[in-house]
Amino acid sequence: MNNLVNSYKFSIHNKKNFSKPKNIISKKKVIFVEFNRMCSSIISYSYLTNILSKKYKSQIFAYRLTAKKNLFKDFLWKIASKIRIFNTFQVYKSFGVNEFFNSNTFFIKSDNLKKIAKIKKKIHSKEDLLNLKVNNIYIGDLIYDSYLRNYLKATINLKDKNFNLFLEHSLNMFFHWIEVFKKYDVKSVVVSHSVYTLAIPLRIAISKNISAFQCNIHDIYRLSKKNLYAYREFFEYKNKSKQLDLKIKKKAIQLAKQKIQKKFSGTSLSLGASVHTSAYRKKFYKKILQKSNKTKILIATHCFFDNPHPYGLHLFVDFYEWLEFLGKLSSKTNFDWYIKLHPDYIDGTKKIILDFIDRYPNINYIPSKYSHHQLISEGIDVALTCWGSIAHEYPIFKKTVINCSRNNPHINYDFSLHPKTVEEYKNMILNLDKFKIKINQKKIHEFYAMHFVLQKDNWMIDKFDEIVHSKEYGYNYIFTSNFYDFWMNKEFNINKHERILENVSSFVDSKDYLMGWNKKNLNKFCAE
Repeated sequence: MNNLVNSYKFSIHNKKNFSKPKNIISKKKVIFVEFNRMCSSIISYSYLTNILSKKYKSQIFAYRLTAKKNLFKDFLWKIASKIRIFNTFQVYKSFGVNEFFNSNTFFIKSDNLKKIAKIKKKIHSKEDLLNLKVNNIYIGDLIYDSYLRNYLKATINLKDKNFNLFLEHSLNMFFHWIEVFKKYDVKSVVVSHSVYTLAIPLRIAISKNISAFQCNIHDIYRLSKKNLYAYREFFEYKNKSKQLDLKIKKKAIQLAKQKIQKKFSGTSLSLGASVHTSAYRKKFYKKILQKSNKTKILIATHCFFDNPHPYGLHLFVDFYEWLEFLGKLSSKTNFDWYIKLHPDYIDGTKKIILDFIDRYPNINYIPSKYSHHQLISEGIDVALTCWGSIAHEYPIFKKTVINCSRNNPHINYDFSLHPKTVEEYKNMILNLDKFKIKINQKKIHEFYAMHFVLQKDNWMIDKFDEIVHSKEYGYNYIFTSNFYDFWMNKEFNINKHERILENVSSFVDSKDYLMGWNKKNLNKFCAE
């Protein structure tokens, strides 16, 4: 009942504050926006789609796209989208959505079956799947990561029946969307994520040079052929840092140092819904590293299931293959090897790791509860990661970190190592003495300022960090209908409403990759 009341009130609020675009010449001109139930994201869509609708004089269509095929749920959604009396449909309709579009098709056309069969014959390896392009549009990573996420698999088995059904469903969705883009004059696509099969319409739009955006309460990104993914502004950190006013840069670095100190005091600074435990707790347990003069290497694991390619490709197709490589390599060295789970691992991860060390017994298991403070004090020398935060954390303690991806947030800096090939990666591990680097702490502070300080401002919510970290609200709160009430009563006012519309409009008209992330706004942020 609370959900119904909040949605109803918010729908009335939207109708008062968003006017339908005038002078829509053709009903074929469409803005596609993703349909979901993440309430904070829906608020963000209302602003962006209204600006786009007026700019292009286009209708707004909300589309539903699911990774798994479910005929019963698809049928129910189609009925609900026609009746439109249910909460989320009412909310979408209230900010100007004209039609609800279910992009899941009940059957595969015979022409598409033939195309799918041809594509499947060309996929002989995981690499073939990951690098898959159809109609010269890159979608392999979307299918790869969606399968891992939806089936909670550590890697792909090309012979698995579920995988083959999933592949067919994904390719059918792709061909269906190709037809949609032929039917309509699509002016823009707005999505919640630039990854997973949710982003199939996004990739098609990008291939046609149609404006494409990832939008949520945190940020708005413009995606393009140059940038298929959100969150890749780290490639510009050095350049952006040089553009900053020196006083602003000094203040940002001071704030960075404070945040680093807070992090290493044992406070979790993550906004993630599942991240509650700091990896740098002060509590120590029974000594766990072996007594020896051997080099001690720590494998800092990632979640196998949750989007292995958020920034692009790595040296290996997924995290499982990365571990397999390290497992085989460990038997050829005279190092002490260790592997540790993240403190907040997803169910199923631990079993995969335990199976892994059963096959590679020379790698020692460290329970997730162990703090990195303890591991560093006991003598860990080197940490291995694909693109994790440990690449800026361990260098603070003068420890070597080797990344396994060129698409990692630390790529602009040399306080950790960035091999370009698997062979170079292997060579670095086997010849660690030759690759010792002199770590510049100032560069770590600069990175931290660019990555965590100068990007913390939220485009919609004042003091966002305080809200999501508070006991009263918390991170999950922003996805509930209660957030509608919070927005209307504690955040919204007409001046702010007009300011947001103006800022979004300026961003849409610009060529910027990330809204608000330019020299003017970065300087303004720290000046306040």
